[in-house]
Amino acid sequence: MKNILVYFIFAAITLLTPLAALAEEPTYPDYIQKAQSLVEKASSRASDLNSFTDEVLIARNFIRNAEAEYKKNVSWTGKLDAKVEATIRYYSAVAELQASVVLSRVGKITQEKERARLESQTADVKARIKVFDDKNAEIAKLSKSLAACTNENAGLSTASAVGASAEQKVIALTGQIEILKQSLAAAEGKSAELDKARTEIAALKANIATLTAQKGASESQSKEQIDALNRQKDFSDDVGKLGGVIKPGSDNMTVIFVRSGMIKAPKNDKLTPEGEKAIERVAEMLKKFPEFRIKLKVHGFGAPAKTEDAAATDRMARLIREVLLEKGKFEPATVEALGAGSAEPIYPKTNVEGNRRVEITFVKR
Repeated sequence: MKNILVYFIFAAITLLTPLAALAEEPTYPDYIQKAQSLVEKASSRASDLNSFTDEVLIARNFIRNAEAEYKKNVSWTGKLDAKVEATIRYYSAVAELQASVVLSRVGKITQEKERARLESQTADVKARIKVFDDKNAEIAKLSKSLAACTNENAGLSTASAVGASAEQKVIALTGQIEILKQSLAAAEGKSAELDKARTEIAALKANIATLTAQKGASESQSKEQIDALNRQKDFSDDVGKLGGVIKPGSDNMTVIFVRSGMIKAPKNDKLTPEGEKAIERVAEMLKKFPEFRIKLKVHGFGAPAKTEDAAATDRMARLIREVLLEKGKFEPATVEALGAGSAEPIYPKTNVEGNRRVEITFVKR
């Protein structure tokens, strides 16, 4: 009996050990892994420049929050609690956004350093060309002296009568001509290096011109990217202040409110005081971010049918739309409203109020 008990204990330990190891570091979903990778890349690039420490720290804090929430709410089977997935996606999205801003700024600094390096290299080559130009002037001067000496030597050699002094002068001039020829040959030997240097500086100037054009375009693009990323971050921050549950999408963001907190139904449908305030905040957001429009959907539960069906929820959706249009003085196309009835529950049937909800989705125009 004791042996059987020991066997079962050993088997239980053997089975639970892998599960414990799995619980320590779960396999994160793709959206967390993507954010992790971008944050690590931004951290590495910023570390190379020894800058943007605070920005990287913000990105790391958000990805750690996402990891912590995931670990806390995932079961040993790997199933994540649906209630917290929107929050985890939000943390991951903000971490990814912050890392993108860092990478954009690091790229701009790197490009400026490369341009400065090329300009310094060009200055060095120009200094070398100045030396060669001076040597060319010396060549011209030597050539002129050589020509004068040669002419004078020829005149003395062909004279009808050459005295001793003239003969000595011829010998001296001949020696001077040889020296000048040697100096001229040495100087002319530099011409190949001069041509090479001029070719090099022409190539450098072309590179600098190309880089300058790229820098201008890149600066404009980087500024637009940074402005867009900062605006997206501001938008995400403001959505987080609306008070509902956030559900990020690939190209939109949805805020989910409990319907009973937004609207009094089924008789004499009207907004609650909390609903009025929420719609005012949404209207202010649309004014601040006019590049978005709203898709508004009201959901029911199913019972009683006459107050929870598509017609009833559509009536509630139209009411919220009218209030939103009035508060913001928006064009009708700015807000699209629909009642979904009980066709799209997101919680079990026991969570009645959770399925009775209002979804406000911000969509790029």
